[in-house]
Amino acid sequence: MNTLANRESLPAVTAAGVVAIIFSALGVLLGLLVEASMIVAPRLRTSEGVPGIPPGTLAAVEVFWLFGIAIAIFGFFAGLGVLRRRNWARITMLVWGGIMAVLSAVSIPVILLVFNSLPSSLPNGAEAGPFMGFLKVFMVFFYGIPLGIGIWWLVLFTRPRVAAAFAAPAPLAAYPPAMDATGFPLPQPEARPSSSSKAACPLPLMILAGFLIFSAACMVLAVFFPMTGSMPFFLFGHLFSGISAKFLLGLIGAVLGIAGVGMLKLKPAALHTVLVLQCVFFINGILSAVNPRFLAAAQEAMQRADAENPAFPGGNPFLTGSFFHSILIFGLFFSAAIIAILLFYRSRFLEAASAANA
Repeated sequence: MNTLANRESLPAVTAAGVVAIIFSALGVLLGLLVEASMIVAPRLRTSEGVPGIPPGTLAAVEVFWLFGIAIAIFGFFAGLGVLRRRNWARITMLVWGGIMAVLSAVSIPVILLVFNSLPSSLPNGAEAGPFMGFLKVFMVFFYGIPLGIGIWWLVLFTRPRVAAAFAAPAPLAAYPPAMDATGFPLPQPEARPSSSSKAACPLPLMILAGFLIFSAACMVLAVFFPMTGSMPFFLFGHLFSGISAKFLLGLIGAVLGIAGVGMLKLKPAALHTVLVLQCVFFINGILSAVNPRFLAAAQEAMQRADAENPAFPGGNPFLTGSFFHSILIFGLFFSAAIIAILLFYRSRFLEAASAANA
């Protein structure tokens, strides 16, 4: 008997799977268009005196969008898994929705902060006001849509009724069915979801682990880009650049990625590793904020990199002192939020890890 036919019809789950498939297909299409434009861009002629796009920037965009295409393809199959009621797909949607909601919620205030500081640094700032207002509204809608969808997925796929629909049905007895007094077999019960609960990572930590794995992949990929070595890396007052900065970035990315996988596998050492690293990042961020060398070196490196970008021939108008301070303070709050989540769910995580080992 087909178990899919016996499962309860859930239109909201079907709609979520279809939305995931559409989002993934659009992501693949957009990635292919960007890759095609990166192939054509070096052949385009620029205005006299305007430099072309640096090869390092082209390579970085191509690699990151290839990575994005791979994630979109995985999301496409996750959407198909939701339609087929696969539990791994439900977990994927929870992680995907959590990351999408958090990144969108973070991006909206950051974008508004950037746009608020931009008109004052433009030559015709007063004339650009109406256009900047339109851009603000557009970006709020642009990030508001994935924010709403991410929250919808988190609420939908954590409902007990939906989770039960994705649980594997309990196997029926293999021995012959019981007979009644007349010799006819008694009605057999329908296959129902198994009631055995498997220890799992708490949902907020599961989303954090997915975010760490994604961030780790981006950090490791960034090591191979030429411009990465020109960015300053501050660690407790010491300035690193060049090969040393690349090495530290790759090392931190590798550790975060391994720890993220370990958290999904309920390894207490992985949770404590992430907690220690976040505390180090938080303390290092405070020391960097009070160090005048950090902001000066970071702004100089960014201006030097943007001098080769044809989009900013006169320098990047975003890179103001107040913008760097705002981003640094926001990073401290973000790190503090991660530390708070790790500490709050640590006991539940350890209980789940103990149950898994038992």
